[in-house]
Amino acid sequence: MKKEKVIGIGVLLGIVILAVIVVVVAGNRGKNKTKTETENKTETETQMESESESETETAPADKESLDADELVEENFRQAGITEYEKIDMEDYESQAGIDLSEYVSYRFYYDSDGLKIEGYFSAPKDLLDGQKTSCLIYNHGGNQDYGALENIETCFYAYQLHTICIASNYRGCGSSEGEDQFGGADVDDVIRLLDLCKQFSYIDKDAINMMGISRGGMMTYEVLRRDERVHKAVVVSGLSDCFMSYEERSDMQTIFDSLVGGSPEEIPEEYEKRSATYWADEINTPLLIIHATGDEKVSVAQADKLTEALEQAGKTYEYITFDGNSHGEIRAEDGEKIKAFLEGQEQEEDSEKNNVK
Repeated sequence: MKKEKVIGIGVLLGIVILAVIVVVVAGNRGKNKTKTETENKTETETQMESESESETETAPADKESLDADELVEENFRQAGITEYEKIDMEDYESQAGIDLSEYVSYRFYYDSDGLKIEGYFSAPKDLLDGQKTSCLIYNHGGNQDYGALENIETCFYAYQLHTICIASNYRGCGSSEGEDQFGGADVDDVIRLLDLCKQFSYIDKDAINMMGISRGGMMTYEVLRRDERVHKAVVVSGLSDCFMSYEERSDMQTIFDSLVGGSPEEIPEEYEKRSATYWADEINTPLLIIHATGDEKVSVAQADKLTEALEQAGKTYEYITFDGNSHGEIRAEDGEKIKAFLEGQEQEEDSEKNNVK
């Protein structure tokens, strides 16, 4: 009886030991399984991170592999521009006798103050190679449909100055919506181009230049007064004093009355707002001003008055005049001067004074 009791205790002890062994083994297997899963998870995460890094690294390469047209159109879409079309420059090539096969040109539409505004874009293909470069915003002259942009202006300046060129048919001009206000709210249409240029991947945000001719000079001055994002500006035959223009151009008085909203006597504040001669001290952008001495549409007296005000305010400018009665003309030597000015090259003929004649 005692022996049987001992045997029973031994069997029970063996069962307990066996159970402990089973638990230990199971625990080790669980640990090994957890370890394996952890290692597998770590390997998976590492692989995913590696793939993500690989995708990040290849993204720029994919972008650089885009051709010029694809890059321009991709940037349009990213900037919220959904309506655009490529311009066929074949007719202009034949007319001008130049090869534009290495240039791209587009017409597009963008939003400004809720209005659909027509814009133009041209660029040499070699400036769309993935590197950031300067650009030129061009402000045209005229009013309403007279002087409105067509298909060639931006391409002309892109070719002549070897730069990216972008321009606006201000509201009420060309196919743009709204009414021409001749230096009123339409200035917003130009400022909106500054916003777009800063979104384009191939444009150096610190090298956005501007050029205006005739009425476009007035638009340029007004932009410079309101927005200091313009790096340098060129004005050719620029309107800088609307009070003077009203007196000098009797044929323009009805246009001023209609687009500005009245005469200088009736709304002097509106004419002053459009006249840089009254607030030259508020312009901080370096200027190159070019004007013919016999210009009959915008007198050289306006440019003289403006440069005197710039001089008194201690502003940075260059002033070139030449004999003749042309309006808005850019001579070959002026083109070279403009290109050098925008590129920041020093001219050997620069005198101690800012005034160069």
